[in-house]
Amino acid sequence: MLEPAEGDPVNHSDKLPKDENEQPFETEPAVAELVAKHTLENKWTLWFYENKSRIWEDNIHEVSSFDTVEDFWCLFNHIKRPSQLSNQSDYSYFKNGIKPMWEDKKNSAGGRWVIKLPPVKNNPQIDEYWKNIVLSIIGEIYDQHSEIHGAIVTVRSKGTRIAVWTNNASKDNGSNIMAIGRKMKEILGAQNEKIVYESHIDTANKKRTFTKPLFFV
Repeated sequence: MLEPAEGDPVNHSDKLPKDENEQPFETEPAVAELVAKHTLENKWTLWFYENKSRIWEDNIHEVSSFDTVEDFWCLFNHIKRPSQLSNQSDYSYFKNGIKPMWEDKKNSAGGRWVIKLPPVKNNPQIDEYWKNIVLSIIGEIYDQHSEIHGAIVTVRSKGTRIAVWTNNASKDNGSNIMAIGRKMKEILGAQNEKIVYESHIDTANKKRTFTKPLFFV
């Protein structure tokens, strides 16, 4: 897990919902130059989705990218938590260059581990779940971390979902998929919760209100 560290703030999009309780701070230039930042193995991008248009692409916005521990915390600590978001909103952290959408060719053969939770107003634990999942993917703590593309928290009035996206939903890759699912459940401390794995192809082509999972833990 990554631990909070001080560093220079990153620039944020005006569309990102900022936490009104956070106070701006200043860093003396001479001091900032002396901060030794800790580089992450990959560069990551935060995306924010808010359903305001019928055109999906108009609702999602690339907010900011980072590749150090310090820049991650400067971003994460200065935006609203999932429990503070309005319904029909998502946060996504994805490896830089990969969009949080099925249509991205890097995602098309993949799938996602999903945990379904109550609406955020009834479950303050969601913020902690989300933080731990984000830290686990950018900290590359999974043995199969090269298969992980990102994570999404989806806030809706009927419930909240946290998903970890992977790049290979083939049944032949089942051992790696299951290892990721078990690790995700361990990180969440959600031993009594059921999490399921769905392929993006099945989800995109579903004819019912649910997708039949390929795996579950």
